[in-house]
Amino acid sequence: MRKFLLATAAIAALSVGAAHAQTSSDDSARGFGATAGGTTGAVAGAVVGGPIGAIVGGFAGAVIGAETAVPDEVVGYVVDNPVPTVTYEGEIAAGAVIPAEVEVVQVPDSPEYGYIYVNGRPVLVEYESREVVYSPGYVVPERTVTYITENPADPVVIDAEISTGAILPADVQIIEVPEDPYYGYVYTEQGPIVVERGTREVIWVE
Repeated sequence: MRKFLLATAAIAALSVGAAHAQTSSDDSARGFGATAGGTTGAVAGAVVGGPIGAIVGGFAGAVIGAETAVPDEVVGYVVDNPVPTVTYEGEIAAGAVIPAEVEVVQVPDSPEYGYIYVNGRPVLVEYESREVVYSPGYVVPERTVTYITENPADPVVIDAEISTGAILPADVQIIEVPEDPYYGYVYTEQGPIVVERGTREVIWVE
Protein backbone atom coordinates (compact mmCIF):
# COMPACT_ATOMS: atom_id res chain seq x y z
CA MET A 1 0.00 0.00 0.00
CA ARG A 2 1.27 3.47 -0.82
CA LYS A 3 -0.10 6.66 0.65
CA PHE A 4 0.07 9.92 -1.27
CA LEU A 5 -0.61 13.39 0.06
CA LEU A 6 -2.58 15.90 -1.97
CA ALA A 7 -0.90 19.28 -1.66
CA THR A 8 -3.15 22.17 -2.62
CA ALA A 9 -1.28 25.00 -0.92
CA ALA A 10 1.87 26.73 -2.07
CA ILE A 11 5.20 25.40 -0.88
CA ALA A 12 5.40 28.13 1.72
CA ALA A 13 2.19 26.83 3.22
CA LEU A 14 3.10 23.14 3.17
CA SER A 15 0.67 21.12 5.26
CA VAL A 16 0.66 17.44 6.08
CA GLY A 17 -3.01 17.64 6.91
CA ALA A 18 -4.22 17.63 3.30
CA ALA A 19 -6.42 14.91 1.85
CA HIS A 20 -4.99 11.40 1.49
CA ALA A 21 -5.75 8.44 -0.71
CA GLN A 22 -4.57 4.87 -0.20
CA THR A 23 -4.24 2.58 -3.18
CA SER A 24 -2.73 -0.74 -4.10
CA SER A 25 0.24 -1.03 -6.45
CA ASP A 26 -2.04 -1.99 -9.36
CA ASP A 27 -4.40 0.96 -8.93
CA SER A 28 -3.30 4.02 -10.89
CA ALA A 29 -5.91 6.42 -9.45
CA ARG A 30 -3.70 7.74 -6.68
CA GLY A 31 -4.16 10.97 -4.73
CA PHE A 32 -0.94 12.68 -5.74
CA GLY A 33 -0.95 16.41 -6.52
CA ALA A 34 1.42 19.22 -7.43
CA THR A 35 1.92 22.19 -5.20
CA ALA A 36 0.55 25.49 -6.43
CA GLY A 37 3.69 27.21 -7.57
CA GLY A 38 7.30 27.34 -6.45
CA THR A 39 10.25 25.10 -7.24
CA THR A 40 13.12 23.58 -5.38
CA GLY A 41 15.19 26.55 -6.55
CA ALA A 42 18.62 26.75 -8.12
CA VAL A 43 20.80 23.88 -7.01
CA ALA A 44 24.38 24.93 -7.64
CA GLY A 45 25.24 23.35 -4.30
CA ALA A 46 23.66 20.51 -2.37
CA VAL A 47 24.13 18.61 0.85
CA VAL A 48 26.28 15.49 1.06
CA GLY A 49 28.39 14.04 3.87
CA GLY A 50 31.25 15.42 5.93
CA PRO A 51 31.54 18.55 8.06
CA ILE A 52 28.54 20.85 7.69
CA GLY A 53 30.70 23.63 6.27
CA ALA A 54 31.92 21.45 3.42
CA ILE A 55 28.86 19.56 2.24
CA VAL A 56 27.97 21.24 -1.02
CA GLY A 57 28.08 19.72 -4.47
CA GLY A 58 26.16 16.45 -4.16
CA PHE A 59 23.00 14.75 -2.95
CA ALA A 60 21.58 13.81 0.42
CA GLY A 61 19.62 10.75 1.44
CA ALA A 62 19.20 7.30 -0.02
CA VAL A 63 19.37 6.56 -3.75
CA ILE A 64 16.29 5.08 -5.44
CA GLY A 65 16.85 2.50 -8.16
CA ALA A 66 20.07 1.58 -9.97
CA GLU A 67 22.54 4.37 -10.64
CA THR A 68 23.48 2.81 -13.98
CA ALA A 69 19.86 2.95 -15.16
CA VAL A 70 20.04 6.60 -16.23
CA PRO A 71 22.89 8.37 -18.08
CA ASP A 72 24.81 11.02 -16.14
CA GLU A 73 23.85 13.74 -18.61
CA VAL A 74 20.16 13.04 -18.00
CA VAL A 75 20.63 13.30 -14.24
CA GLY A 76 22.57 16.52 -14.76
CA TYR A 77 19.78 18.02 -16.83
CA VAL A 78 17.15 17.12 -14.26
CA VAL A 79 19.17 18.64 -11.42
CA ASP A 80 19.94 21.81 -13.39
CA ASN A 81 16.30 22.27 -14.41
CA PRO A 82 14.10 21.86 -11.29
CA VAL A 83 10.33 21.98 -11.68
CA PRO A 84 7.49 22.71 -9.24
CA THR A 85 7.58 20.02 -6.59
CA VAL A 86 4.83 17.61 -5.62
CA THR A 87 4.23 16.31 -2.12
CA TYR A 88 4.23 12.65 -1.26
CA GLU A 89 3.75 10.82 2.02
CA GLY A 90 5.39 7.44 2.14
CA GLU A 91 8.24 5.63 0.46
CA ILE A 92 8.92 6.04 -3.25
CA ALA A 93 10.46 2.98 -4.85
CA ALA A 94 11.73 2.04 -8.28
CA GLY A 95 8.85 0.68 -10.34
CA ALA A 96 6.18 2.90 -8.80
CA VAL A 97 3.91 4.46 -11.44
CA ILE A 98 3.36 8.22 -11.35
CA PRO A 99 -0.40 8.93 -11.65
CA ALA A 100 -1.73 10.61 -14.80
CA GLU A 101 -2.75 13.78 -12.94
CA VAL A 102 0.89 14.57 -12.14
CA GLU A 103 2.74 16.34 -14.94
CA VAL A 104 5.91 14.54 -15.98
CA VAL A 105 8.46 16.73 -17.76
CA GLN A 106 10.23 15.13 -20.70
CA VAL A 107 14.03 15.38 -20.98
CA PRO A 108 14.61 17.11 -24.36
CA ASP A 109 17.76 15.28 -25.47
CA SER A 110 16.67 11.93 -24.00
CA PRO A 111 12.91 11.77 -24.63
CA GLU A 112 12.64 8.25 -23.26
CA TYR A 113 13.06 9.82 -19.81
CA GLY A 114 10.91 12.22 -17.84
CA TYR A 115 11.07 13.59 -14.34
CA ILE A 116 9.25 15.23 -11.47
CA TYR A 117 10.39 16.70 -8.17
CA VAL A 118 8.97 15.07 -5.07
CA ASN A 119 9.41 16.70 -1.66
CA GLY A 120 12.43 18.53 -3.05
CA ARG A 121 14.16 15.54 -4.65
CA PRO A 122 14.40 14.79 -8.39
CA VAL A 123 12.74 11.55 -9.47
CA LEU A 124 13.38 10.16 -12.96
CA VAL A 125 10.85 8.00 -14.77
CA GLU A 126 10.42 6.17 -18.05
CA TYR A 127 8.41 8.75 -19.95
CA GLU A 128 5.94 6.42 -21.66
CA SER A 129 5.27 4.07 -18.75
CA ARG A 130 5.69 6.75 -16.03
CA GLU A 131 7.54 4.19 -13.91
CA VAL A 132 10.11 5.47 -11.43
CA VAL A 133 13.59 4.32 -12.42
CA TYR A 134 16.03 6.44 -10.40
CA SER A 135 16.54 9.26 -7.94
CA PRO A 136 20.02 10.36 -6.84
CA GLY A 137 18.69 11.71 -3.54
CA TYR A 138 17.56 15.04 -2.16
CA VAL A 139 18.99 18.23 -3.63
CA VAL A 140 19.35 20.61 -0.71
CA PRO A 141 20.24 24.16 -1.82
CA GLU A 142 23.42 25.73 -0.50
CA ARG A 143 21.34 28.51 1.07
CA THR A 144 19.72 25.87 3.30
CA VAL A 145 23.10 24.67 4.53
CA THR A 146 24.11 28.28 5.16
CA TYR A 147 20.95 28.96 7.15
CA ILE A 148 21.45 25.87 9.31
CA THR A 149 25.06 26.70 10.08
CA GLU A 150 24.24 30.33 10.86
CA ASN A 151 21.28 29.43 13.07
CA PRO A 152 22.38 26.68 15.44
CA ALA A 153 19.93 25.48 18.07
CA ASP A 154 20.16 24.00 21.53
CA PRO A 155 21.04 20.32 21.19
CA VAL A 156 18.29 17.77 21.76
CA VAL A 157 18.63 14.26 23.16
CA ILE A 158 17.27 11.51 20.92
CA ASP A 159 16.97 8.08 22.53
CA ALA A 160 17.58 6.22 19.31
CA GLU A 161 20.31 5.78 16.75
CA ILE A 162 19.83 8.39 14.05
CA SER A 163 21.14 7.74 10.56
CA THR A 164 20.16 8.62 7.01
CA GLY A 165 16.70 7.27 6.24
CA ALA A 166 15.59 7.13 9.88
CA ILE A 167 12.34 8.79 10.92
CA LEU A 168 12.79 11.45 13.57
CA PRO A 169 10.67 10.72 16.68
CA ALA A 170 7.40 12.66 16.85
CA ASP A 171 8.36 14.37 20.12
CA VAL A 172 11.42 16.02 18.56
CA GLN A 173 10.67 19.54 17.36
CA ILE A 174 11.96 20.22 13.85
CA ILE A 175 13.16 23.75 13.13
CA GLU A 176 11.91 25.14 9.83
CA VAL A 177 14.20 26.58 7.16
CA PRO A 178 12.17 29.65 6.06
CA GLU A 179 13.21 29.74 2.38
CA ASP A 180 13.05 25.96 1.95
CA PRO A 181 10.05 24.71 3.92
CA TYR A 182 10.48 21.12 2.75
CA TYR A 183 13.58 20.97 4.92
CA GLY A 184 14.12 21.34 8.62
CA TYR A 185 16.80 20.54 11.13
CA VAL A 186 17.69 19.77 14.70
CA TYR A 187 20.99 19.90 16.52
CA THR A 188 22.34 17.14 18.72
CA GLU A 189 25.56 17.12 20.70
CA GLN A 190 27.21 15.65 17.59
CA GLY A 191 25.99 18.43 15.31
CA PRO A 192 23.12 19.18 12.91
CA ILE A 193 20.66 16.75 11.38
CA VAL A 194 18.84 17.72 8.16
CA VAL A 195 15.27 16.42 7.87
CA GLU A 196 12.55 16.30 5.18
CA ARG A 197 9.77 17.90 7.18
CA GLY A 198 6.75 16.24 5.61
CA THR A 199 7.89 12.71 6.42
CA ARG A 200 10.40 13.55 9.22
CA GLU A 201 12.94 11.47 7.30
CA VAL A 202 16.57 12.13 8.14
CA ILE A 203 18.42 12.97 4.94
CA TRP A 204 21.79 14.01 6.35
CA VAL A 205 23.65 13.51 9.62
CA GLU A 206 26.95 15.16 10.47
